[in-house]
Amino acid sequence: MIADPLTLVPRFEALLGAEWVTVAGASRWTVDGLTPALAVRPGDAEQVGAVLRLCGEAGAAVVPWGRGTAMEVGNPPRAHHVALLTDRLSGLVEHDAANLTVAVGAGMTLGALEGAISAGGQFLPLEPPRAESATAGGAVAADLNGPRRAYCGSARDLVIGARAAQADGTLIKAGGKTVKNVAGYDMCKLLVGSMGTLGVLTELTLRLLPVPEASRTVAVWGADASDLLRLSGRVLGSLLLPAAVTVVDAVAARALGRSAAGLLVRATGFEAAVARQVRDVTAWAAEAALDAETLEGEAEVALWRAIRDFGWQGDGIAIRVAVPSGEVPAALARLRSTVPDPTGVVAHTASGTIWIHADPAGFDAAALGAVKEIATGHQGNMLVARAPRELKATGDVWSPVPHVRTLEIMRAIKQAFDPKGVLNPGRFVARL
Repeated sequence: MIADPLTLVPRFEALLGAEWVTVAGASRWTVDGLTPALAVRPGDAEQVGAVLRLCGEAGAAVVPWGRGTAMEVGNPPRAHHVALLTDRLSGLVEHDAANLTVAVGAGMTLGALEGAISAGGQFLPLEPPRAESATAGGAVAADLNGPRRAYCGSARDLVIGARAAQADGTLIKAGGKTVKNVAGYDMCKLLVGSMGTLGVLTELTLRLLPVPEASRTVAVWGADASDLLRLSGRVLGSLLLPAAVTVVDAVAARALGRSAAGLLVRATGFEAAVARQVRDVTAWAAEAALDAETLEGEAEVALWRAIRDFGWQGDGIAIRVAVPSGEVPAALARLRSTVPDPTGVVAHTASGTIWIHADPAGFDAAALGAVKEIATGHQGNMLVARAPRELKATGDVWSPVPHVRTLEIMRAIKQAFDPKGVLNPGRFVARL
C-alpha cells in the first residue's frame, strides 16, 4: 500500500481540476474510524477509470461514496486512502417511458429520480433506508431492499443494465435497455450487492413500474403478536396479492407513534382490486376479534416511510435477519425472548426479512451471537448493517460465512476484478 496518499494530489488535480480534489476536511468521509487522506470527484466514467488507474498504480485504497446513506454497511475496511465521490455522475441519461426503463448516472439520488419520472406516471420500487437521499449506485451496491420487495422485486430484479469502472480503469458494460438484452453471464447480478469491491458503478439502467391507480393500508394495532402472525399467515395464504405485509412489535411501534404492536397490509393496484383486499383483510381481522383501520394518502405514505427507515435514524444497532417466509413466526418468538430490552423488531413476513433495532448500551457480542444462532437455526442469514466498530470487529458482519467452495469462487472473482485489492479492501463477506 502507498506510504503517503497525498503524493497523488498533483496528479489528481491535473486530471480532474484542483476544485474537484479535497484534502482539508476529509474527515467527513470517515468509514468505521478510518479517515481518507483526500477525496476526489470525477465528472464522468472516463475520469472514474483514470482515478482508479492512478490509485491502482500507487497502491492506494479507494472507497466509493455516493451520499453516504449506507456507508455503515460492511466490515471495517483494511485501508481507506481515497474517497471517490460519485455526486457529479448524477444525470438522467434516458427515460424510456414506453418500455418502463430509465438510465441514470450512479450518483443520482433516488429522490431526484422519483421527481424526474413521476410526471410520466411511473416509479422505481427500490426502497432502501433513507431512499430520498440515497444514490442509485449506492442503493444497488449495498443491495438493501424495502417493504415491497416480495411484490415488486429486489435490487437484483430491478437492475437490467450497468456500467462500471474496474480497478485497473477499464470501463465495462453489462445488460442493456430491455429486460431480455443479456447474452452470456449476467454481470449485473454480480455487481449488485458487491459493495463497490469489484468496480465503481457509473451508470445504471433500471426497470420501472406504473404508479398504481390506488393504494391503501389496513392496519391492525394492539393485538397479541401471535394473533397478528396468524392473520398475516392467512393473508399470505390467500389469493390476495398485497404489496407489503409487515408485523411491528410494541417497541418498534412506539417509534412509529403507536402504543402497541401491529400488522400492516398494503394493497396497491386497480381500485377494484384494492377495495377487495381491504374488505377481505378487514373482515378477517373482525373474525379474529381484532380492530382494523384503513390508511391512505399522506398518512399511509408517512407510515411506510417510517417502516422503511426503521433502525436507520439516530444512533443504534440495525441488524437484518433473512429467513424463509414460513420460518418468520418461530424466528420472531425466539428473538423476542432472546434480545435485550429495549429492542424493536419489524418483520416483512412476505419476504422473510426481519429488521432489529437495538440500543448499543445493552447489546453486546453475546446478544449478537444469539441473533446469529437464531438466523442460522431457521435456515437464514444475518447482516449487521449498523453497529459500532468494536462490535463489528468481533466477527464478520455477514453470517454464516459461505461454504468453503463458494468462498474460493468469491476470492477468485475478487482476484480477477481487483488483483491489487484497491477497491473497498476488506469490506465484503469474509473480509474480501
